[in-house]
Amino acid sequence: MKKRCMVLICSVLTIFILVGTAFAFAANENPIVSADQIRTGDFITGGNTVINDGLIMGDFIAGAQILKNSGEVGGDLIAASNEITIGGHVKGSVRTGSSIISISATIDRNAMIFASNIVISENAEIKRNAYLFGAAVTSSGTVLGDTSIFAGDITLGGTYEGNVKINGMQEGSTFRINPGTVIKGKLIYEGITKYEIPSDVQVGDYEFIKIEPMGKQENNQRLNLWNIIKRIVTLFVYYLFALLLYKLFPRFFARSGDFIEAKPLSAAGIGIATLGSLVAGSILLILLLVLAVFIIKGSVFLFGALLFAFVAAITILFADIPVSLWLGNIITNRRFGVAGRLAIGIGTIAVTKIVLDVLKGIALMAPIIGVISFIINIAIWIFGTGAIIKIIFETGKAANRQADAEEMIFESNVNTEI
Repeated sequence: MKKRCMVLICSVLTIFILVGTAFAFAANENPIVSADQIRTGDFITGGNTVINDGLIMGDFIAGAQILKNSGEVGGDLIAASNEITIGGHVKGSVRTGSSIISISATIDRNAMIFASNIVISENAEIKRNAYLFGAAVTSSGTVLGDTSIFAGDITLGGTYEGNVKINGMQEGSTFRINPGTVIKGKLIYEGITKYEIPSDVQVGDYEFIKIEPMGKQENNQRLNLWNIIKRIVTLFVYYLFALLLYKLFPRFFARSGDFIEAKPLSAAGIGIATLGSLVAGSILLILLLVLAVFIIKGSVFLFGALLFAFVAAITILFADIPVSLWLGNIITNRRFGVAGRLAIGIGTIAVTKIVLDVLKGIALMAPIIGVISFIINIAIWIFGTGAIIKIIFETGKAANRQADAEEMIFESNVNTEI
């Protein structure tokens, strides 16, 4: 259990470090908000060290080696970092991935934490739910909602107004509750052997769920703990990259989502045409390869292959972003910022796919669900690709018009001088 947990955590941290590196190259803001500063709107940044001692009115989104927050965040705090320290006041939710994280903040909504080592101090207060995923978790604060913990080494203290669930305790796992801990709801312990509650701990109710050792569990279980964690991590990383792309090309992706909303049939038509072009392009590449070997230079094939790979990568990797913005616009009626609408859209797509995967496990429904899943995936690709290609062409036309206008102005000035 511990070995698998550590392998998963290390893999997750590697991904987060790469995301942090991408943020460091893309961010152009000063990554430090001093105590006397107020940042309006969302604050997306990156670097070796990111610090907020002031006030961020919107979401605080960052990738860094070291991240510290002691100020106030008006929205969500979303971060990927090697080391995170969160104090102060976060009025939204906290969603982070790191190697080491220490929390002493007041969090008005939920906390979803992935880390090798999680420490929630006695000064911390989470006003809704807490979801903690790690190798070692120490929680000594106050949680007003429910708490769910996935870890191999868990130490519990503090006060919990809702239910507390300890998940998947295997052989070699450790769970301890400090004296004076108060759980006003139900303690749900999921493990191989029953946990005996100490007499100096207050628990409203107790439920033990017996599980089999990891080696004896069915190998064909479709959505076990690790698959769920990997899905959540993948979703979180994709969301960070989507925000990074939006930061680099804000109008591009916002317009692509608006294009699907305004002209869905046109987006679908362009997407279908692009699919046909990719199929035709793959056939053309085969012909170019034959010609490159026998007749022409290999550089022609190389150029064609690079162009094909670029278009394929753009459409495959980024098709979800315009569709997510479109769904976010519809669900929220544009009441949230772009970051919030993007998160809701991506989350909607992810939840839909998870539900379909669960339904596939039902033998009678598997064929129908397989068809529905295929239709949804291809629809996302077609609509997203159509919007991306359309906005690329419009951007190119706008650039050409701007260049022509500048050339006319230049020629006019030259003629005037003559």
